[in-house]
Formats: sequence, structure tokens, C-alpha cells
Amino acid sequence: MAIAGKTLVVKVGTVSTGPFNLVQELKDASFSQSGSNQDVSTFDFDWVKRVQGLKDGSYSLSGFYNPTDTNGQVAIRNAWLNDTVLFVQYLPNATNGFQQEVKVSKFDIKASANGATELSVELEGNGPITAV
Repeated sequence: MAIAGKTLVVKVGTVSTGPFNLVQELKDASFSQSGSNQDVSTFDFDWVKRVQGLKDGSYSLSGFYNPTDTNGQVAIRNAWLNDTVLFVQYLPNATNGFQQEVKVSKFDIKASANGATELSVELEGNGPITAV
């Protein structure tokens, strides 16, 4: 069954047990899970053989900048500024999804004369991804 994109919720917290707070004003978000496959082929194989090494998770968030979103956008910026970890919950149906400890790698604010002030955030995984 398809899930409407508008139901997606992204929350952040400073500890793994919460509380988790909604990141406000988002209009686009993505979550990528990857694994670093290592070539372990030897002379006696006709095909490449691989084992998976390290796994990773990354998150891209964008929307409208809201400096009054103290527990969402401001918490993300403070984690970047102070080099502290955050915990992110990525919930496609607003209830269930994924949680991971992350480090903020980018916090960009962009404005133009004929548009709204926009926000772009990149979060990088800092440990295992768990289901919530």
C-alpha cells in the first residue's frame, strides 16, 4: 500500500530515549541507507564476489527556515555548532520508521529577493539504524 508523502514526519532529540520534537517547515526529505561492498574476488572465480563492509545512513532535509523552531531547526543548528550528536526519527507514516544517532554535516540558509528563506540540512549516521 502506498503512503502519501505528506504524512512524513521528521523529529530530532538530544538523547536516544527522547523526547523527540518535530522539525517544522520541511517540504522535502530523504533517507538513504548504503553499504560499502568490498571486492573479494580471487583468480579461481569467473564473476566478481563481494562482502559488505560498513553500513551507513544519511538524511537530506529541506524546507523553509524557521528561527523560532527551537526544538527542531535550532536544535539541529546547535548540534552542528557545538559538534554534538543528535538522534533523528524518520517516520514515513508519521508513526513508524527509523531512528539513528547522527552528526550534522551541513546547515544552509538561502534567501532570494523574490522568494522565501529556505533551509537545507544534511545529517550523517553515527551508528546503527533501528526501527521505531
